[in-house]
Amino acid sequence: MPRFKGGFFPPGWFMFCMRTWMAVVIALFAAFWLQISSPGSAAVTVMILAQPLRGQMLSKALYRLAGTFVGAFVALFLVSCFSQDRAMLLGGVALWLSLCCIMGTLERDFRAYAAMLAGYTVALIAIGCIDAPETAYDVTVNRVSAIIIGIAATAAVNDVFGSPTAWARLCAGLDTVSEMVARIARDAVAGHSVPDAAACAGIAGQIMALTSQVSFARTEIADGHLRMTGVRSAMVAMLEMLNCSRAIAMALERGLISDEVVQRARKAFGAGTADTPKEAVEDLEQLARETHKDAAGNDTRLTLEEAWFVERTMALLSYWRWTQDGLDCVHNGGHARTQAPEMRIVAHQDIILALLNGLRVLIGFSMTAGLCILSGLPQSFSALSQTAIVLTLAATTYNVRAFGMGALIGLPLAIITAAILNFGILPHGSDMVFYSVMVLPVIFGGCLLLLNPKTAAVGFNAGVFFFVILGVANEQSYDPVVFINRDEQYLFAGILIFISLTLLMPPSARTRRFRVAMAIGHDLRRQFEGHGEQAGSALISRHYDRLTKVRLWNSYLAANKARDRVFARLASLDDMGAALARARRHLERAATIPEVRAEAEAALRASIVYNVNSAVSRMSLHGRRLLELSINLPHGEMATVLGAVSGMAGAIRLLEQNRSAIELYDLLPVPKMQWRAL
Repeated sequence: MPRFKGGFFPPGWFMFCMRTWMAVVIALFAAFWLQISSPGSAAVTVMILAQPLRGQMLSKALYRLAGTFVGAFVALFLVSCFSQDRAMLLGGVALWLSLCCIMGTLERDFRAYAAMLAGYTVALIAIGCIDAPETAYDVTVNRVSAIIIGIAATAAVNDVFGSPTAWARLCAGLDTVSEMVARIARDAVAGHSVPDAAACAGIAGQIMALTSQVSFARTEIADGHLRMTGVRSAMVAMLEMLNCSRAIAMALERGLISDEVVQRARKAFGAGTADTPKEAVEDLEQLARETHKDAAGNDTRLTLEEAWFVERTMALLSYWRWTQDGLDCVHNGGHARTQAPEMRIVAHQDIILALLNGLRVLIGFSMTAGLCILSGLPQSFSALSQTAIVLTLAATTYNVRAFGMGALIGLPLAIITAAILNFGILPHGSDMVFYSVMVLPVIFGGCLLLLNPKTAAVGFNAGVFFFVILGVANEQSYDPVVFINRDEQYLFAGILIFISLTLLMPPSARTRRFRVAMAIGHDLRRQFEGHGEQAGSALISRHYDRLTKVRLWNSYLAANKARDRVFARLASLDDMGAALARARRHLERAATIPEVRAEAEAALRASIVYNVNSAVSRMSLHGRRLLELSINLPHGEMATVLGAVSGMAGAIRLLEQNRSAIELYDLLPVPKMQWRAL
């Protein structure tokens, strides 16, 4: 494999480009042989499916096929209903594009792509038949046929030439991130410094990103269901390990935990990979029952802070075991020996962003449609189709402006390249071999641009639309007038796309961060009221996904202390909600234990926060009482009560830290009696 000095090109670039080129050649050959009316669509499909990993390609191919079929049926429906009313037809297409854009924004990975594809397939078919609605069925059949040819060619080439697997990347990613999380866990228990909230959010972002690799890898192996269960268990456990490590570091930082408790907890924890983690957990539970020496040398029982430290250490051992068993399942197959009780991984949903994206597509498409109608030129509707494609695809990107700039640069680049090839090179040869060799540099250039994140948007627009702009047909046209008339519309589309994406309600990193903050505040208020989401894998994954998004939006803002303080405050407030949710989950379980039922129910009522000072006082009182009552409880029940006390201790600490922010942002709910008085 060719390599360049300094690693200018990423590893595997040459074979990726070669596989893409071969798939394009095979797809075009099959489309020409079958006399498909638009053979260029088969090549476009290959370029859109171009992905460096086999699982990515297969997953994208499946979703592309599904999105195409849905879009084809909707297109035929709209054309049959409004074939005689151009305004109604374009209005129906605009509304469908907006709906698909909203769904695509809320989804992830290639599910989002399928939603977008279902949208712009309608635009391509309906707009392409706007002047000849009787040809809608033939256009639909030809388009679906070309897409199937492109998918088949891509799958065949990747299968024969063995493209790198998403499975290998998933395993490597899991191993790497598990080592980082394990190191943080050991440092936390040992009392060493641990990464701050922003750094932990970055690691959590790497864990959450593995959900994409999970969806890709599932298509590559026979026992994917069992192994994916292990992956999800390990991912959830690692997120919980990060949470435990941060809590342990917070508990130790004030120095209020006696040396005896710290040393005994560290001895039971060991390196975190004990052969008998159950016995280590039982040792820590026994520590909670016994008296120990405080700083003055007096015999005493655990304080709330010490209970918090001990319970989080116990939990860390359990989560570490689930992580190891999950990784073992991933690498060796079979059922995991132990696994997390919940494995639902949930992302933060920005509904406002989805609606804004849908509105942007609606306005941008409508504006372009109006200009096309005013121009009165039949070929102007090709610009409308182009605009619909890029506007919908841009909605799933984080940097919409960069995508707009990619269209502004990529489309002229594709036009120039197509012009050189069409008038300077292709007239000198007529066979398929000559054609294949001539397009090879173009495909290589497009693939290399796609592999670089900074130029991916340019590469997508230049590479994907090159064959459309070239006007690939069974009888290639070399008429400059036809080429200019056709491609000036694509250039016009590029300008409109740039305007729509950069000037029409462009998403702001600051406003996106603000909406995440609003969601955190809303959920925290519900936790204060006692109606918030229960603790579990969904809550912890959403928590870290929010922090990952805030960290991402912060990266687009100027680096300063204010930006870092905002992140730290949001992380602390969301941690508080998670601590309250965990306390209530254990308190509800403790309320089923006869010996502590009354006190657990009283503690549940105390965890409802209408006043910070009162809540801190009441939770501290009931936490100490629960600890006293739990000393003689059997194994298991003692751990439940200790979890409840730990959750309250964490919530108390975070309430004290965020007292001013809670009052400043008016996060406390109003008691119902006060509402009645008002």
